[in-house]
Formats: sequence, C-alpha cells, structure tokens
Amino acid sequence: MATTREIFEKVERKIKERSSELSDVRAVYKFELKGPDGGTWIVDLREETLGVRETEEDAQCTIKAKDVHFVDMFTGKLRPESALLTGKIKMSGDIGLAMKLGQILRK
Repeated sequence: MATTREIFEKVERKIKERSSELSDVRAVYKFELKGPDGGTWIVDLREETLGVRETEEDAQCTIKAKDVHFVDMFTGKLRPESALLTGKIKMSGDIGLAMKLGQILRK
C-alpha cells in the first residue's frame, strides 16, 4: 500500500516534469492529514516556489482527511466526489482551485 509520503513524492515529480505549465496555476494547496501516516503538506504551484513540502503555511485551498482516505483517493480506491459527499475529506478556501488540482493530477 502506498504511503502519503510516496504519493507526495509522485506529485512532486509530476510538478517538476510539467513545471512551465503548472506554475501558471499560481496556487497553494494545503493537505492536513490525520493518522499515523499523516502530516501537513503543501503543494505549491507558484513559479518562484514550485514544489511539495511538509510544513505548516497558509494556502488558498485546504483539504483535510484521514491518511487512509487520502491514500485511497490518490490510488483510485475512493472517488473524490464520494469522499466529499460522505465527509471523508473536507475542503475549505477556494473550492474551484481544488477541482483544478484534481484535473491537473489526472493528466
């Protein structure tokens, strides 16, 4: 089973591979994950600070979930729409940015 760290490492590779395209998004996402494999992660899509880091900082969109639900969502076992509707993940801030992130990561 994948870990949150492995998922964020994969996300960072995707960001670096497509840096010129993704830096145009100019958004910061925060993932607050609870559980033994949790933590707070930033996915930064601004040109000057593009990347993924495990830290606390402000973001335009915050996604909160248990670590297991996060892993299930990113490995395809849990659909994001279902996770939202059942309360397994919660979002705050710019929800439009959250939808944009989902589209970006699927490519």
